[in-house]
Amino acid sequence: MIKAMIVDDEQSSIDLLQWLAGQYCPEITAIQSARSVQEALPLIRSFRPDILFLDIQMPHQSGFDLLTSIEQWDFEVIFTTAYNEYAIQAIRFSALDYLLKPLDEAELRKAVERFKAKKIYAPAGQLLFRNFIQNIAAGNKEQFKLALAGTSEVKYVLLNEIIRLQAESNYTHIFLTDKKLFVSAKTLKEYDEILQGHKFLRVHKSHLVNPAHITSYEKQGLLVMSDGAEVEVSRRKKEYLQQALSGNR
Repeated sequence: MIKAMIVDDEQSSIDLLQWLAGQYCPEITAIQSARSVQEALPLIRSFRPDILFLDIQMPHQSGFDLLTSIEQWDFEVIFTTAYNEYAIQAIRFSALDYLLKPLDEAELRKAVERFKAKKIYAPAGQLLFRNFIQNIAAGNKEQFKLALAGTSEVKYVLLNEIIRLQAESNYTHIFLTDKKLFVSAKTLKEYDEILQGHKFLRVHKSHLVNPAHITSYEKQGLLVMSDGAEVEVSRRKKEYLQQALSGNR
């Protein structure tokens, strides 16, 4: 049983999301809605939703204003937004979730499944949101902090603090410059998608590396990283890697 709340200034968006949830998300057994921050705040306190579907852009007060008005929350936030590459990148870096408008039943279904899988995020929601606000304010994607979500904690790192990422079943081992290892509950594929456009190189199905931490490349197919680790380069990735290292990518 999941209680959901929708905050959106457009009634048509509320109606569509309610209909999609009713058709495709049987776990959602109760839905309430509000069309402004002022209307939403008392309803959140009384209804106590498990998921808050929150429109980012609303007149007078935004979805961000709503979250900063709440002292403490124990619900999952799923932003609903029109496409904005910079904002979406900041959301993903902060381990928060979002749905693009116009809403799609398959993406809504996936979002609900992600909610069911990630029990840590709701208690950490305010810290994740704070990191998101800092990322938005940074003005430069290279200064974003990446929220690494583990099974019992969330760690925030700059990209230059990440040496490499290695797949371990459905988890990812992340090797950091402070010689610490962080085990993330996200898959390497998810990190590969998040880090698109940030120069990280997928050199093997199990390895994603930060080229800034490559100290040498052995032609037989081994990368030596700044922490001394040797990373295997798959045969089909060798040309791709050579082009990337020579600046042709």
